[in-house]
Order: sequence, then structure tokens, then C-alpha cells
Amino acid sequence: MTTATPDQIARLVRINPIVIVNGSGDAARSLRYRGKHTMTALMGFLGTHRDTRALVYSHNTEGSQLWVDVQTGNFRNLQRLH
Repeated sequence: MTTATPDQIARLVRINPIVIVNGSGDAARSLRYRGKHTMTALMGFLGTHRDTRALVYSHNTEGSQLWVDVQTGNFRNLQRLH
């Protein structure tokens, strides 16, 4: 799977939902990000919460949601978010 470019991520951040994921596996917890939808604001938030990842919604594919990891540009296939 390809990775998203910084320009693509910035565009998605401006217009799509963002979730903050803390932890992994069964202990993972996701919360909707309600701050400003700019890369500067989002990266500032992540800088103060070191164990978190930000995922921005990209699109639906094959019955699941495709999200982009803001820091790495990697796509993640999520069945659902709480």
C-alpha cells in the first residue's frame, strides 16, 4: 500500500474527521479530535501527548474505513471507531 504525501495529509486534515488513538490492541482507545483542523494545531497537540497517534479519515473501501496516520502517512484499515 502506498503512503500519503504531506500535501494530501494536510488537505485531509482540513476537511475530514480526525481521531486520536492512544494505546494498541484491546487496550486502544480512540477519541475524536475537536481542535483546529490545521497541521500546525494538530502536530502541537500530538507534541504534548507523546503516546498518541492521529488518524484522519480518507475513504471507505470494501466495507471498512481507510484512515491515514498523520505522522507517517501510512494507511490504516479500521473496522469501526468508538
